[in-house]
Amino acid sequence: MKELKVKDVMVTGAFAALYFLCVGLGTLVAALFDRSGNMMYAPAFAAILGGPVYMLLLAKVGKCGAISLVSAVMACFFFMSGYMTAAFLPSLVFGIFGELIAKQGQYKQKGLNTVSFVVFSFGNLGPIILMWLMRDAYEASLVARGKSAEYVARVMVDFIPATVLGLSATIVVGALVGAFVGQRMLAKSFKKSGLLE
Repeated sequence: MKELKVKDVMVTGAFAALYFLCVGLGTLVAALFDRSGNMMYAPAFAAILGGPVYMLLLAKVGKCGAISLVSAVMACFFFMSGYMTAAFLPSLVFGIFGELIAKQGQYKQKGLNTVSFVVFSFGNLGPIILMWLMRDAYEASLVARGKSAEYVARVMVDFIPATVLGLSATIVVGALVGAFVGQRMLAKSFKKSGLLE
C-alpha cells in the first residue's frame, strides 16, 4: 500500500477542512430540523453532507492514512470545543475502523467504501456517547459551562434501546445517502472527463 506523501497530506488536510464544514452545516440543519437543542440528528445530517467529500477523498488520495487523518482533525475539534475530554475518542476509533474497511478494497471498491463511510460517520457521536456512558459527569460539565438546569434536561439524550436504535438508524441512512450522492457525483465527473465509459 502506498504511503501518504507531503502532497497527499496537504490534499487530505483540505478535505478534512471541507468535511469539518459539512459537519458544521449538518449541525445547523439539525438545529433547524429539531429545535430541542439536543443535536440527536446532527450526525445524520453531517453524514448526508459529508458523504461526497469522503468519497472524493478516497478517489483523489486513496492511500492508507487519509481517513485516519480526517478523523484526527475531527477528534481535535471535539477535544478543543468544550466537550468533555473523552469526546474525541469515538472519532478516532470509528475513523480507524473506517480506514481498515476501505483499505480492504484498496480504497476502490464502492461497497467497502460505503461501509467504511457508514462506520466513519459514527465518529460524530462523541458527545452523545459521553451522555450515555458518563451522564452525571456530562451534566456536571454543562453546568460548569454555565448552562441552566432546563437546558441540561432538554439536551440530554436518554440511553434507552429505542433512542439508541433510532439514532443509529438515522446515521446509517444518512451515511448511505451521502455515500450514494458522492459516488454518483464521482461517476458523472469521470464520465465527463472520459475516464469512465
